[in-house]
Amino acid sequence: MSLALHEQLLYVPHHRTRELLATGLPVHVLVNPVEYHGPHLSLGNDRILSERIARRLHARLNTVRGENHPFLVGGVIDFGSDPTPGDGSVGVTYTQLAKLVTGVCDGLIALGAKRVIFHTFHGSPFHCHAIHAGIERLAKAGIPSLSVFDLLLNAVVNYDEARFRGLRDTLDNPADFDIVFPRLPFDLHAGFFETSVALEVAPDTVSDIYRTLPPCPDLDVPAPLKPVTKLLGGLPALAREIEHTSVAMAWMKLKPFPGYTSYPSLATPQAGKFFVEQLILPLYEEGCQQVLWGRAEAPKAQFQWLRPVAGVLGGRV
Repeated sequence: MSLALHEQLLYVPHHRTRELLATGLPVHVLVNPVEYHGPHLSLGNDRILSERIARRLHARLNTVRGENHPFLVGGVIDFGSDPTPGDGSVGVTYTQLAKLVTGVCDGLIALGAKRVIFHTFHGSPFHCHAIHAGIERLAKAGIPSLSVFDLLLNAVVNYDEARFRGLRDTLDNPADFDIVFPRLPFDLHAGFFETSVALEVAPDTVSDIYRTLPPCPDLDVPAPLKPVTKLLGGLPALAREIEHTSVAMAWMKLKPFPGYTSYPSLATPQAGKFFVEQLILPLYEEGCQQVLWGRAEAPKAQFQWLRPVAGVLGGRV
């Protein structure tokens, strides 16, 4: 499924664009890298998952609000900061991406947008901060917006085991739960979690070779960071973010680099349905209700301590 012309703001007649935006419908903006996702998922996986989840979110919002707004995409940016290395990955700096995002936002402001939802499925801190440059630009114009993926990242970094126990019944072999469950908090990329989501929302893009992939090797977390997380025990949120950073660093150093984490071979569409319907969409819907139609501020991106250096050396830090 790809975007039809009438679903793209740039292909709607100009006067009709203004009429649609004047109704207050939420405009969706997709910001995702072209990025290696192992041998079993597509380079455009993040954009595909973002788009198909965005459609489901839009339908849910229409239902709960008793509205019938068309699904309308106000921008598609197929670039991202810090993509996973691999053949076909295309990366831009924070500075370049922030300029692209704010440029789209300036156009939406000029057209009279009232509400904006950013979608990504890429969790690089600088990538997420670049999207927030757009959120801040819109806020200055009095337009509420949020990046819904921030809500999912928060649920991952601040992991609550109780949210995920229902997974056991979604696996082909319930005993596999004891294998995948301990790694879920650090299932960063193209592993059990992301492969399951892809099997649910975009099965046509997943190669059957996912079933034959060996598990990602165990990670050797950089020794200097282990005592840091202990020292930050009084700041649990920061300690968890440092821990996630250390795991990501260890994963990137694997040789040969697999391009995926955890156990993609154990992924199932039923697990993907659990993730989408029990975790992702409820989080996204609640966030949109609170921010776009309520008075809540947009959720902050994770790893706020990296924001001050996001633009250093042109965004290459």
